[in-house]
Amino acid sequence: MLPGLLASAQSLRLTPYRAPSALYLNLDHLYGYNRYEHSRIEAGLTWVTPNEAAEPRPASIGQWSLGGYAAYGFKDQGLKYGVAVQLRLPGQGDVKLRFRAFNDLETAASRRMGDYSFLSPELNTTFLASRYVGVKGIRFDIKVTPRRDWELSAGALLAWEQYRFNNDGPLYPRLTPDAMPMALPHAAFTARADWSRGLAVTATAGVTKGEYVDRNDVPYLRLLAQYDAEPGEFGLHVFGQAGFVTALAPYSRMFDLSGTAKSGYFFRNTFLTVRPNTFTANMFAHLCLNYTPPMPLWELSWSQPLAFLQVNAMWGQLFGQDIDGKLHHDGLDLQAPHLGLLEPAAGFDGLVHWGLIDLGFAVAYQICPFDAPYMNETLTDNFAFTFVATLIFEKTPRRVPVTPTQPYQIIPINQL
Repeated sequence: MLPGLLASAQSLRLTPYRAPSALYLNLDHLYGYNRYEHSRIEAGLTWVTPNEAAEPRPASIGQWSLGGYAAYGFKDQGLKYGVAVQLRLPGQGDVKLRFRAFNDLETAASRRMGDYSFLSPELNTTFLASRYVGVKGIRFDIKVTPRRDWELSAGALLAWEQYRFNNDGPLYPRLTPDAMPMALPHAAFTARADWSRGLAVTATAGVTKGEYVDRNDVPYLRLLAQYDAEPGEFGLHVFGQAGFVTALAPYSRMFDLSGTAKSGYFFRNTFLTVRPNTFTANMFAHLCLNYTPPMPLWELSWSQPLAFLQVNAMWGQLFGQDIDGKLHHDGLDLQAPHLGLLEPAAGFDGLVHWGLIDLGFAVAYQICPFDAPYMNETLTDNFAFTFVATLIFEKTPRRVPVTPTQPYQIIPINQL
């Protein structure tokens, strides 16, 4: 659940391309939505000096980045903010040192290796998230790129976190201030390795104050591995995750395996027929296979449909669970998919092209063992009917991304 060390943002340059310094506006987080904040707006700026594209070319004395952001949630009426400073050292290895201070929200039990993107709505599974943790603290990170295809990082975190939810749903500070739990101290050390072919692994060792267990300090160990590679020439996309966290870890460090059922929208790498806050695990495995042919069925100015097939499978276990895979932990009633779950899906993307959006639809069906205690009671609950919306800046038959021209270049930079 720790913030992604290597998350990147799509940012718009606000200064001339060859200026000595550069100022960027973060486009990825301009707007977001979730069931706790509802609509969230955010403004984030990053100043970089010297600018690598400056003329005359700057000397190799290192590069400084200074940034900040402010966000506001309309439902919880909460102001969130953060600042960060980063030094990129000269020389080999692309070493970056970064310090960050923040007061914000994080999704509890998240297994995301990066962050959401306003420009990639099909990846924003936090759209339906309602279990949030208020977090304020400081963090120090170091990132090294020993080879072009590897990134290694390590970080230390000291924070205070406050659950903004219980079994009944979200808690709103402005509406029920007396129901808010205390903020608990939390410290953690994280190591992460990223391979450019889609493999990422994180290891976290931390300690937090235990509110619902008979110990003041609760140490934990958390491991998470993910494989998410771009589809090859045959159109097969493979997404897989596996995770482990020790038994006494707080709920915020466990793994939420829930999906996006009843949203009406097709989200990638998640379960379309599983409702939010349904499954949690200490140990899990998730595999998603998606096949999309590289060429559309036909090509018209308003329609270039790509048919796709998808299969999702998962399994998870709670340490200390009963025979039905249930556990009461951290004041919550949790359920694990201990007998497994399978979800085939099929649909069309790009059936209709409207402005900057490609529209399509998909249908998914849930399959699980008949003796599974989490099996849906009615047949209709096993189905999910969704529409597919993909943001497209320029249409090409093979969906080749197009880089905007200078000086309004959208480039990735380290996110706050």
